[in-house]
Amino acid sequence: MRKKTSWLPFLKDTALNNRIVVLRLEDDEWTRLGFTRHGVSEFTKALPRDSLKGVKGTPLCLIQTETGNGENLYLGLISSRTNIATLDMRIKIERAMEIRPRSVAELLRLVTERPHAGNLKKLLSSGFVKVLSPKLGAHLVERLASIDENQDAMRVVAEALSAPKRFQDQAALQESAVRGALKAFGLYSGERASSLHLVGGRETALSRTGGITEDSVIEHDARSVPGYDLFESDLTGCAVFKRGNERLEIFTANRGPLERVFGVDLIYLNLTRRNIVMVQHKMLEPSRTGAADGDWIYRPDSDLDEQLRRMRKFTTTRRPAGREYRFNPAVFYLKFVKRDSSIKKGGFIIPVEHFEKLRDDPVCRGPNDGLRVSWESLDGRYLREAAFFDLIRSGYIGAYAETTEDMKTLVELVLKCGKSAVAAIQKSMEPL
Repeated sequence: MRKKTSWLPFLKDTALNNRIVVLRLEDDEWTRLGFTRHGVSEFTKALPRDSLKGVKGTPLCLIQTETGNGENLYLGLISSRTNIATLDMRIKIERAMEIRPRSVAELLRLVTERPHAGNLKKLLSSGFVKVLSPKLGAHLVERLASIDENQDAMRVVAEALSAPKRFQDQAALQESAVRGALKAFGLYSGERASSLHLVGGRETALSRTGGITEDSVIEHDARSVPGYDLFESDLTGCAVFKRGNERLEIFTANRGPLERVFGVDLIYLNLTRRNIVMVQHKMLEPSRTGAADGDWIYRPDSDLDEQLRRMRKFTTTRRPAGREYRFNPAVFYLKFVKRDSSIKKGGFIIPVEHFEKLRDDPVCRGPNDGLRVSWESLDGRYLREAAFFDLIRSGYIGAYAETTEDMKTLVELVLKCGKSAVAAIQKSMEPL
């Protein structure tokens, strides 16, 4: 049975509107890319500025390679273009994944319809950079998608193109949560995952944010990930990252019981340092006075009190064991982000205990005595994202080990039911 291809119309529209760029790499370029951190899956290249005429936005990129070992074809996207000289520009290729067929000759046999077959043969016969016509590009996407082996890779490319760039909805908050989990592990948002399990047809930030390798993507039409019972679940994906002898597992899902149990939408469980931290995202809105004061404000929404009530149920005051030390053993934090701002900008973070104290702070009261938290009212009394994740990684914040062990059991129970928002579990890998 053929997999669902809900992403296919989006890729065809991208080819129609933004075009497809065909890039041929020389043998020596391919060899040198093999020694770089990401290889062909992510790299930059200088091109003449006039070589991408008619190309808009973020186009698809078909990469040809030919070496002594044979030919390969990759599909990715050109994520940025920067002018570096009067006549030259630098492009960045991301999410490039190997596809079938491998050779240009086989690709030409795949496209048989007139006039597309003749036009493609003519374009691929010369030059290192070619731009396909909109109709030819859309037809080529359709033909490539007809090969079952290509569909996981093409879905990942499609989701990378559709990734939210600004804080506007729940998808953007999930994107931010996944990026945060990677940062807490000491990785950046494009880091390669050693494996990426996608639950068939479901949207997830993992394939858009977590890095990928050519053979790391597994799409589960039966909605099953090894070791987890996902029937009647909201799980959308699981990615595994490795660094040294450390392992990070990130689970994503639509809003489900984890958010309802704990009142949070990101759980970071560090089994190496034996600490656990949970984060709830909140949106800052522009001040009603407009751009005059430039302040951004959070006014409590209808869900806040219920979310805080759930958090209090799991707040404990257990003492540290042995030589254990924390700056702050608090588990729950609120992360505030500006609506419509870039996801990369991060926002600021405060413990829930601090937020509770702000309720009684006159500085955080509006004209009608309503609670309002803002950049101006906090006056620097918050954590920036980088400092927050450094503290998680070092084990200086989060629950003490005994509390973490209790909450770990509860988190795993929720995950076993296959329901979560974003959960990241860091652990030491078992020796072989």
